[in-house]
Amino acid sequence: MKSAASWSFVDRSGVLLLHFLGMTLHRMSAEVIYKVEEALDEDEKEMILFLCRDIAADIVPLNVRQLLDILNERGKLSGMGLAELLYRVRRFDLLKRILKMDRRTVEAHLLRHPQLFSGYRVLMTEIGEDLEKSDVSSLLFLMRDYIGQSRVPRDKSFLDLVIELEKLNLIAPDQLDLLEKCLKNIHRIDLKRKVQKYKQSAQGAETSYISALQASLPNLSLKDPSCNLRDSFRGELSFES
Repeated sequence: MKSAASWSFVDRSGVLLLHFLGMTLHRMSAEVIYKVEEALDEDEKEMILFLCRDIAADIVPLNVRQLLDILNERGKLSGMGLAELLYRVRRFDLLKRILKMDRRTVEAHLLRHPQLFSGYRVLMTEIGEDLEKSDVSSLLFLMRDYIGQSRVPRDKSFLDLVIELEKLNLIAPDQLDLLEKCLKNIHRIDLKRKVQKYKQSAQGAETSYISALQASLPNLSLKDPSCNLRDSFRGELSFES
């Protein structure tokens, strides 16, 4: 027979599980969105707008509250999605106070489920957080050689610079050589290595995907699809004859 303490633990675990499932599946209330947006500073709001650029490509929000509200109404932002956002901007206090979750819960979720935000956008926000103001100023100056002085966003953030580079196709998830070069020039080798680690991880994921695809289609070659079709067609003709 279970003790009262055991039943208390089971009840508490059940409540936490139900809360977690609710955060995963259901939309956020306006009150939660309001409290989160109100507690963020301007830099954190900029990071959220940047992180959401891919999942909100057709949205031109006036502010973070409007963005979160639109995503929420479209069913693109569950409680766990909002939790991941707060985790990315390192507001673990808001995770606990507003969403009633801790850092470890979010990290465990991210290990088992697809992330809402691309690794590329997460990388850019992390680099932006780690750069000093003098580093950003140096990067803005160096980028004159590539985008012209008139297009360099003066007195802006690193993320502003990234957005401008994206518009000119000078930076992308698979195009980070220019950023690596500039980080090396300003002697931020630590961040250059971070970019390299991301590139290696991305290449490894692509290789794993191709290997899995080849394993699932053992008779096909991914190198020349036209040959596959010709060989298959010839096989059918020989069988019929």
